[in-house]
Amino acid sequence: MFLMDPLTKVLFYVFLAGSMLGIGLKVGKDEILTVVRDKSWLPRVAIANFVLIPAVGILAAKLLPVKPENGLALIVLACAPGGMSALQFLTKKQETAALAYGGGTAVLLTFLSIFISPALIALAIPKGMPLTVPYGRAILFVALFMLLPLVLGLLVHGLARPAAGKLAGPVSLIATLAFVGAMIKLLNITKWAKGAMGTTGLLSILVFILISMLIGWLLGGPRKFTRPVLAASSSMRNIALALAIAIRSFDDPAVLTPLVAFLAIMVPSNLVFSLIFKAAAKRAAKPAATP
Repeated sequence: MFLMDPLTKVLFYVFLAGSMLGIGLKVGKDEILTVVRDKSWLPRVAIANFVLIPAVGILAAKLLPVKPENGLALIVLACAPGGMSALQFLTKKQETAALAYGGGTAVLLTFLSIFISPALIALAIPKGMPLTVPYGRAILFVALFMLLPLVLGLLVHGLARPAAGKLAGPVSLIATLAFVGAMIKLLNITKWAKGAMGTTGLLSILVFILISMLIGWLLGGPRKFTRPVLAASSSMRNIALALAIAIRSFDDPAVLTPLVAFLAIMVPSNLVFSLIFKAAAKRAAKPAATP
């Protein structure tokens, strides 16, 4: 939420709360609980986001010839899953199961990253470097803008399903429009950050996003509908948490530039991935032509 003017923050809040409310309106309590109880899914999510992707980022930061500030930013990003912008791509699924897995995974990763990410970052950054985490604000943020709207939507779905069905569409549309508005408002900041990173820096970010996406895709199987869910949720890192930690912990403000540049790259990358996957799914669903 840092580096945002008041209007952009409001738009992002509306997007986040609206997305979670929309999930609750579209799916039921049982579907959400299925995600939490899925003993094969949760280990895959954890291994991808708290083991493999952090390992890739930390090794790259330590072994490749990158600037110190870029190395720190990469470590923080690699260790901080739960990018809330992923909801824009995870909540547009038509299948109830895919929608439940997308929303449930986003909430789970965002909440767990508050506690697990700082420990991973502390292990990877130079010894003696302080690490300050706004635990209270982060937990309150997740509770107010993710858990509360989700629970409210689930309640409406359980008590008045016809009304929930009618509300789900408009709520999701408002959330999408708010997301687009927030991204437009951030264009000046993201444009500056991309320019500061240069072509090599931007290509490095894109490669890391694609590797994260591939890890999520490979671990998201064997079910077809969960592969794009884990691919998107793994490649969309928690920029809000990363910025909060970086601003409070690191003296060099240059660390913030790669974080903002990452935001500028990860959203269009996932948009392209989403469009490609949808096109491929439509082609696969078409009946084979008879001779």
